Amino acid sequence: MLKSLRKVRRPKLLLDSKDILPLCFIGLTTFSLISFLFLLFLSFKVNQLAARKTTFVQLVNGRALVISEQHYLYRHPEVIKNTVRQWANLTFSWDGIIPGSKELDKGRDIGKGKRVTTNAYIASYLIQSGKSGFRNAVLQELASITPSRVFNGQVRSKIIISYLSAPRQAKMGEWEVDMVATRVLVNLSGGTDEEINFNRTFRLQAVDIPSPQSNDSSALEQQLYEIRSAGLEITKISEFMPNK
Repeated sequence: MLKSLRKVRRPKLLLDSKDILPLCFIGLTTFSLISFLFLLFLSFKVNQLAARKTTFVQLVNGRALVISEQHYLYRHPEVIKNTVRQWANLTFSWDGIIPGSKELDKGRDIGKGKRVTTNAYIASYLIQSGKSGFRNAVLQELASITPSRVFNGQVRSKIIISYLSAPRQAKMGEWEVDMVATRVLVNLSGGTDEEINFNRTFRLQAVDIPSPQSNDSSALEQQLYEIRSAGLEITKISEFMPNK
């Protein structure tokens, strides 16, 4: 009886190492396969995002824009041309009235009794300032060709742009644009009207884009932000000979 009891074996509660190793191998293989598939999925999504060169966005004011990823010094050719066009129109469009009002434009004093129109003064912030003194030189030149009768409403001016070239890249972040235009001066006091050729080559460079203004910003601050929102400024204006 005792011998028979000794021969009874208890069931195994733990697996032998020979049984555990195959299970570990299967589990590790399954985990590796799942990780590989997950990495493939992530790579596919990343490639999809990288392929999105343009993005459609809508601003809070309802305007819709298409944006694209570019170098921070890149500017679209039409943006460059529009900066030149904007400067020319603001600088040489004189109607004797302060923009956005019905008040007579008395101009802006730039020192030594010289004045330029309010629009020309605002446009001058598209000109490079700083140590070069280029902006001040342009203002002085504008003041010298602005008739004093403009400030009492006797003379009006308009610029007609007949040609604006595609921007030529001089180097990264710098371009040149040629313009052929005519300045028309109308004498309301009965004098002779004038037509003056204005053919120039503009050199522009990319600059930092300013931050949007808050709602309580002044009208001047808003205007300055709008004209510099393209992130461009004019660094040189030289004579352009279209026939050469």
